[in-house]
Amino acid sequence: MIERQERNIRRDGALFLLGFTGIIFVELVASGPIGSEETAVHGFLFGCSVGIMLSGIFRATSKQALYSTLVLAVGFALGTVIDIF
Repeated sequence: MIERQERNIRRDGALFLLGFTGIIFVELVASGPIGSEETAVHGFLFGCSVGIMLSGIFRATSKQALYSTLVLAVGFALGTVIDIF
């Protein structure tokens, strides 16, 4: 269960924008040429960005934001590795 914090527009907005900017960065800059295969590092960075963005949306506490970001990052990295095979 997620323990929500009180709404803090600056904190929540900053987390959302940081995550969204991370997704754009990973997809445009860190992905390489079009048609290249995704790597575990790409999946890890994408998962981190999604976790940070969702922490801002759901107003998670700092501890929950850290755990969910790491779990999503590892999950996306494993997903790319499994998808390759």
